[in-house]
Formats: sequence, C-alpha cells, structure tokens
Amino acid sequence: MTGGMLDLGELVKRAIKYLVEGLMVAIAAYAIPKKALNLDEVALIALTAAATFSILDTYVPSLAVGARSGAGFGIGANLVKFPGGF
Repeated sequence: MTGGMLDLGELVKRAIKYLVEGLMVAIAAYAIPKKALNLDEVALIALTAAATFSILDTYVPSLAVGARSGAGFGIGANLVKFPGGF
C-alpha cells in the first residue's frame, strides 16, 4: 500500500503466503494427532493459523518471525517425541 493506494500484486502475494501457511498447518493438524480430527476442525485450525500470521505480520512484524519459528519447533519436537527420547 503506497500513498493510500492498494497494490493488487502485494495483496495477491500476501493472500497466497497466508493460504500456503494455513495449508501447512492443516497438513500438520491432520497428520500428527493419534486420534484423527474432522476435516472441518482441520480447516478451522488452518484458518485460525493463517489469520493469526496475517495479523502478526500486519501489526507486530518482529513477533511474527518468532511465532513461525516457535510453531515449526513445536511441530518438529512433537514428531520426534521431544523431550522423551529420539
């Protein structure tokens, strides 16, 4: 957004970015739990994650990087059963 005008290219770029992030969270939410979630629950988790990352990017960009890193670490740690053992 420059000078009060909406940049369509930037809007599309951000929309794709948040859709991809939401999709990655959806895949993790579907694949990781031992008890399978309903698809509507997975979709709600994905939309919540995408909206959260969007809000963080807009209002607190420095915190958004940490949130993404923390989410990635949490998912990875869960996959290897950290801290219980590798």
